[in-house]
Amino acid sequence: MESQFYTNVQSKLPSMLVSTQKYSNYQTTTTNHHQQQSIPSKFYYQSTNYYYINDVDTTGNSIRGSDTTQTSVSEDLNITPYDYIYVKNPLLFRKQNLIHIPAKVEYSLRRVSKKQLKNVHEDIEVAIELCLLFLSLLTSTYFTWINGENEEGWKSLKSDYLREFFKVEPNTYKAIREVLEIGLKSGSIIECDHESARGIKCYGHRLGENYLGKGVKKYELKTELAKELWKKNQERIYNQSIDNIICCNLIEFYPSLKLPTYEEALDKSKMLIKRGYVTKKGKKLNSFGKHCKSYYSDKTKYSFIEDGMKIYQYLTDEGLNIPIVGSEYSGGRIVDSLTLMPSYIRNMITINGEPIVECDFVCLHPNIAVSIYGGKSEYLTHQKIAEELSIDLNEVKKEHLSFFNKHPKIMVKSPLYQFYMENEPEMMTSLINEKYRNKRKYKITSQIMFEKEVSIMTNVIQELSKEGIRVGYVYDALLCAPKDVKRVKEVMDYVVLRHGVKTIAKIG
Repeated sequence: MESQFYTNVQSKLPSMLVSTQKYSNYQTTTTNHHQQQSIPSKFYYQSTNYYYINDVDTTGNSIRGSDTTQTSVSEDLNITPYDYIYVKNPLLFRKQNLIHIPAKVEYSLRRVSKKQLKNVHEDIEVAIELCLLFLSLLTSTYFTWINGENEEGWKSLKSDYLREFFKVEPNTYKAIREVLEIGLKSGSIIECDHESARGIKCYGHRLGENYLGKGVKKYELKTELAKELWKKNQERIYNQSIDNIICCNLIEFYPSLKLPTYEEALDKSKMLIKRGYVTKKGKKLNSFGKHCKSYYSDKTKYSFIEDGMKIYQYLTDEGLNIPIVGSEYSGGRIVDSLTLMPSYIRNMITINGEPIVECDFVCLHPNIAVSIYGGKSEYLTHQKIAEELSIDLNEVKKEHLSFFNKHPKIMVKSPLYQFYMENEPEMMTSLINEKYRNKRKYKITSQIMFEKEVSIMTNVIQELSKEGIRVGYVYDALLCAPKDVKRVKEVMDYVVLRHGVKTIAKIG
């Protein structure tokens, strides 16, 4: 039966390459020619690239009123690479029709007038589910909100993406937004700033006051049109992923992992609290205990395990997220369940039954800045800077997370400003001039540095893939099996130097 499936896939989709390589209970297949490639079991599939800009074009293929489209993986002619991962990995990735939506929004949508909902779609249930699909795009803001990283809850949603996602009629996504903005007497379900600048900013969206920070719930799509639109969106994400070296590596890496159960992660998190664990961002791990979060006057000092467990459950609930290639503004950084997971929980993962090992670059972004903007320093470390400035090491690490991304007027207020102006005046002049000169202003620095980081990590993973080593990816760090860590560090060390960035990788 399985060999017949492979035969059917190869005959119907000649661009998909299939091979034989096992990872625990998971199996894929690759031809001899393909095994010589940098990503042994990558699936090649022709996909269309699209760019996110805030304008509206008239498009065809209107399917308004239609609710009959169905696609089945049991029909060979309809099999796509996206369907294939579910056939081969039914428990690895999240259920196809399962979405996560902000709490309370479904109840409110069912109280919106039918007249308003019919502006979205003639079938009321379809209209409601299209609105829920739109709202699912804002679900992630709950987790950045509870982390204190996005207290206002805004998220940019690009019009080309929304138009492609809700491809019923050209302006269906606008009709959805209008319904959600009108909302109810108690307030709108979402807010939109309606501010855009081509190539710089697209419309910002956030949940209304009565829905922001209220939690997340699962929802399984029921109408065929909503299912089809969701599936096509996931296919676009997947097709983009399989064109990316880091994502292909991750898809092959996941099956070797064993994630802790919710209960195991919670118990281990409580043990970390007793040990006085401090996160990489310098926050002390803590629990609400018998209190609520508002009881703590300075919440920025703590990372609460209750929040961490909510994030973990969302990221791993009924499967992992398909890795997503970030926008040009993020430098193409990859986002998946591992990158978004609290690091202290990620450390609980095992690989082939052994504790996972992390290997990351020392002070990568400061050394990237030196290489890009004409600096003279070599092998900068947080420790070296802390000693020279006579300040706490954790403060240096925390400041480096955002220092180069700040507006020049804000950079002056950082303790790091003194160090760089005294040691790297030419570099700082070049960097600051670019912030004022570029149309993206101060944000351009982070984009350029992220691009450099992604280029380095891509080449590292490409080299490791040639040797059959699969790794996890967390921006400037790699996760691997203990047996591979020495080789991973070696490759990271010579690749980063090849890119002209003078730093090294460290283990653990």
